[in-house]
Amino acid sequence: MIVKSTEPWEFLHSIQRNIINADRWFKSNSLLLNVDKTHLLQFYTEIGQIMDLEVHYENKQITAVNTIKFLGLIIDSTLSWKQHIDSIIPKLNRACFAIRQVKPYMALEALKTIYFSYFHSIVMYGIIFWGNSVHSQYIFKIQKRMIRLIANLGVRDSCRCVFKELGIIPLYSQYLYSLLMFVAKNRDLFQANTDVHSFGTRYKIDLHLPSAKLKVFQRGTFYSGIRAYNYLPKNIKDLSYDVRRFKRVLKRFFQTLILLIRRVF
Repeated sequence: MIVKSTEPWEFLHSIQRNIINADRWFKSNSLLLNVDKTHLLQFYTEIGQIMDLEVHYENKQITAVNTIKFLGLIIDSTLSWKQHIDSIIPKLNRACFAIRQVKPYMALEALKTIYFSYFHSIVMYGIIFWGNSVHSQYIFKIQKRMIRLIANLGVRDSCRCVFKELGIIPLYSQYLYSLLMFVAKNRDLFQANTDVHSFGTRYKIDLHLPSAKLKVFQRGTFYSGIRAYNYLPKNIKDLSYDVRRFKRVLKRFFQTLILLIRRVF
C-alpha cells in the first residue's frame, strides 16, 4: 500500500489505518498478515527530510528500510534505482564471461541466442522503471562489451554499426521502445490534448503532458512515456491504437535508426 502526507501525525495515522484495513482483508480471505515481513519504506527527494516514525501493529514494530525488493525490482527511497542496477551487474558480467568461454566453439547465431537468453532477458525486466536512471550507463557499457565479444572487435573499436548487423537494439533505444509499448498498451491511463482543450493546434493528437517540478517524477515512467510518444513521427502515432502493428513498425523504426542515446530526457 502507498500512503502520502506532509504531516507526520496524519502520515502515521494513515499508515495505521491502512494496515488495519489490510489485515482485515487478509483475515476475511483466510490469510494472515506477517508483520515480521512487512516493511516501511519512505520515499523522499534528495533535498527532503525523512520522517522519524515508529509504526507498531499487534505489539510488533514494523521495520523501516531504505530499500525493498518487490517482484524482482529493488526499490530505494529516492527512486534512483542504483541498488537494482548494482544487483544485475554481476549477472550481466557472468553472461559476458559465458560468451567469452564458448565463443571459439560457437557460430554467430548461437552466440546471439545466448545473448538474448542470458543477457537480454535480464536487461528487459523492469527497464521502463530504471532505464532512465543515471546509473544505467554502467549497463550500457556492459552491453557494448558483450557486442564487441560477439563481433570479435577490439576494446576501443566502435560497435555502433554492429548493433544493426546483429539485429540487437542498444540499451537506451530498448528503453524507449519498451516505454512506448507501455504507453500503447495502456492508452486509457493517458489523456490526449483534445481531452484537455478544444483548440485545433498542431499538437492536438499528442498526449497531454502534466505540469511537474520534481525531477524524480519527470524521470518516471508516466511522464517520460508521454514525452517519448510525443516525439514520434505522426504516421507511427496513428498506429498506436493497433498495438500489434504499432509494435512491429516501432521495432523496425528503432533498428533502422540505431539510436545510441546516452541521455534521452
